[in-house]
Amino acid sequence: MPPERLKIVVFHPRAEAYKSLLTRAAVDAEIVVAKDEAALASSIEGAQVLLTLTCPPVVIEHGGALRWIQAASAGIDPLLARREALRDIAVTNARGIHADHIGDYAMAAMLMLLWDMPGLLRHQAERVWHREPKPALAGRTLGVAGLGALGQGIVRRARASGMEVIGLSRGGAPVEGVSQVYRRDELEEMLPRCDFLALVVPGTPETERMIDARALGLMKPGAFLVNLARGSVVDEAALVAALEGGRLAGAALDVFETEPLPAASPLWAMPNVIVTPHVAGMSDDYDERVLQIFLDNLARFRRGEALRNRVDLSRGY
Repeated sequence: MPPERLKIVVFHPRAEAYKSLLTRAAVDAEIVVAKDEAALASSIEGAQVLLTLTCPPVVIEHGGALRWIQAASAGIDPLLARREALRDIAVTNARGIHADHIGDYAMAAMLMLLWDMPGLLRHQAERVWHREPKPALAGRTLGVAGLGALGQGIVRRARASGMEVIGLSRGGAPVEGVSQVYRRDELEEMLPRCDFLALVVPGTPETERMIDARALGLMKPGAFLVNLARGSVVDEAALVAALEGGRLAGAALDVFETEPLPAASPLWAMPNVIVTPHVAGMSDDYDERVLQIFLDNLARFRRGEALRNRVDLSRGY
């Protein structure tokens, strides 16, 4: 009797595009697209593999045959709420595919903040010809909180710009290009050294409001903050106070406590804040990059090998 054919369910806003890519890659499997939760409830039955961004309750209720979930993103926040139910299912993410874009965003943001590019653009709109000297990134100290693939992408670019880079990680292990690595419980020792602080830690209970009023108060006066992590990592009200009070010179924010950022948020109108709508990791070839990870893992899955980017649900990353 021939082996049962693998069934893959794709539950994603761009599910048809993913199915097309999988078909083009000649994947030997039954590929089913679920466009809504009702379709997911029926299609997940008997499926061994799920490619998704989220994990609705129907996955747990009807996905008894599931053996592997591939998240089409680096963050797995929607899956963490169901970590107990998923403990016997392999979960992998798209960790690393954002590294180039996140690194580019961080460098662009730091230079825009240091040069007050928003102010220059306001002068342009007002047809004001105002000249003043601008500082260089070289010689400034950048603190990178989170030294995984995203953090290391920032480190490489910052070092190439002549910056000193210090960093923060869970265990404090050495990282190439980082002059000193602090453990996560040593955050308060790192903050006073930073001219810039770039956040790329995962959003977990452990990192929730990691940057609160106390942490902001420990930062070097006139420092800049770049948040590329999750909105939950920063106490937004405390950040607004630090920016209004002049403790921080500015911030570039791609993530927020509430998304979309409410129109009433003071962050929109602050002259020393750059607001972007969670786009730092949105590359124009994002789907293709996710697919490469998925295809690599699919081959490993068929061979019974360890999967790439396996997530530890107890840690949240």
